[in-house]
Amino acid sequence: VQIKGTNTSSLNDEEKTLFRKEHIGYIFQGSHLIPYLKVKEQLQIIQSLSDYQNNEEVDKLLLDLGISHRAEAYPEALSGGEKQRVAIARAFINHPSLILADEPTANLDESLGREIIDMIRRQVKARDTAAIVVTHDTSLLSLMDRVYRLNQGQLEEMQV
Repeated sequence: VQIKGTNTSSLNDEEKTLFRKEHIGYIFQGSHLIPYLKVKEQLQIIQSLSDYQNNEEVDKLLLDLGISHRAEAYPEALSGGEKQRVAIARAFINHPSLILADEPTANLDESLGREIIDMIRRQVKARDTAAIVVTHDTSLLSLMDRVYRLNQGQLEEMQV
């Protein structure tokens, strides 16, 4: 796999870790928020891991995702959709080259799932990055630029 011209299979373990930290954002099926950190702190801790900290960037991202009013809330006070929005913000905060999203709508109803995919899509376009979204929800396929299906170990491009 090549990302930004780097053949990732040729990297040693330390280089792979650094590469992932600098170039890949993750959105998991569950939000996996740290329970004792407020929303804003969830993003700031990711920034501090990369020696990059910009509170204006955090504030703008929370505003873009419609959760700026929840910046001082702890995860337990958030709805499922709000938690997933924080997870999206966390994935994008360091301007990664690639977003990997594993079933990001699995725990949400259909309407909220479409809204979350649309948010990911808008952030991808605004930040000129790429995203790979894995989903079993075929109702979301129309929101994707390209759709691939894994069929008996073979990757096939589908027309939507």
